[in-house]
Amino acid sequence: MPKSVEQIAKALKLKAEPAKNGLSVRVGTKKYVLPFEVRLIASDDYLFVHVPPSAGLMKITTDGLKSVTKVDEAENAVATFRQSRKRGSKAASSAKVEVPEELKAALQKIPAGYKLAYGPTGPRLVRSRNRAKKSK
Repeated sequence: MPKSVEQIAKALKLKAEPAKNGLSVRVGTKKYVLPFEVRLIASDDYLFVHVPPSAGLMKITTDGLKSVTKVDEAENAVATFRQSRKRGSKAASSAKVEVPEELKAALQKIPAGYKLAYGPTGPRLVRSRNRAKKSK
């Protein structure tokens, strides 16, 4: 477990995504893009910025950005940056649906070579398309 805010910032450097031309400076009416590779991670409450050779962890407040100095606050920031790797399974998203018996009976009455389609006029029977298999 990291022991200081600096060590947490070092660990976040590896997780941050690089963004070229991420910094710009406005001088007068001209805007200049600085040629640094900036690495950023942002969440709703925190912002991590790495501009070589330094990095900083900041909290987003109504007054602006404030530097994070406490270890527990830095660990909270790291927790907000984590993205879940868990992906939804198809089995969980397609729950079993009970088909009523009368609908099953109606679908069984569709003749071979036809399928049920729904258009602007409502449901109708259309001829199924038989595709020829490609030869290798």
